[in-house]
Amino acid sequence: MIRLIDKREIYKCHGVIADFVDYQTDDEKANLIALRFSEPRPSLSGDNGYSFPKLVCNCYLPKSLCDYLHHINCDFNDHLRQIALQLANIYDVNLEDISLISTGVDMNEMEYAEETFGDFWVVAWVTAGFKHNALRVGVDTAHGIEIGGKFTECGTINIILSTNASLSLATMASSFITITEAKGIALQDLMIHSSFNPRLQATGTGTDQIIVVSGHDFPCRYVGGHTKLGELIAKAVTRACKMACSRQLAKNPHYHTELEPDPL
Repeated sequence: MIRLIDKREIYKCHGVIADFVDYQTDDEKANLIALRFSEPRPSLSGDNGYSFPKLVCNCYLPKSLCDYLHHINCDFNDHLRQIALQLANIYDVNLEDISLISTGVDMNEMEYAEETFGDFWVVAWVTAGFKHNALRVGVDTAHGIEIGGKFTECGTINIILSTNASLSLATMASSFITITEAKGIALQDLMIHSSFNPRLQATGTGTDQIIVVSGHDFPCRYVGGHTKLGELIAKAVTRACKMACSRQLAKNPHYHTELEPDPL
């Protein structure tokens, strides 16, 4: 059973409204960030695919709840559906109007960064958790295994990017490259190391997620680093990732001197 505790507006600009929502599920208190749009927006999610949501959310699931959903109940998707049903009632939208991703990072640790140029704007919303599963992809051995829909424990870096530029499905897919490169820059600049081999530079975690939300104003086909829109995307994502990762680093002042990974 999921019950709303409180909802408050924390951001309003460029036709985007962000709400901080506190809710309770059984005995656990949790929260989420809900980005509201006045009309359906073309969107591409690494988890939900291509859709036209009015509401895009990043949901915090406490560790005990994550453990229960992943290892005991094994009904993770049903839980997210229950959250979506409650949000549909709260915001008077349909289920298909909602796009969700989830994380073990509290939304109080979310950061956002905005970049503008002329009439273009880009906003990146980021939560970052990397202590136990930051890795150098293709070098570190995989530790997250999916078997029959069941998964081992993982953390994540979640990125939601919204813009007023009008992006096709192909362009949104291309933007994932720029976003991932920008995330890598943030991890490199902050010297985030692999959790499995601390002498290696991490490129991300094994479960990072991205949602891109298109606008309607200016059709743009290219979003690579040679384009102004690509530059804005990269700057916003890098800055927001650095701020979000720095929150985690602040909890562990000895992070950069640790030579052995924590036990899984």
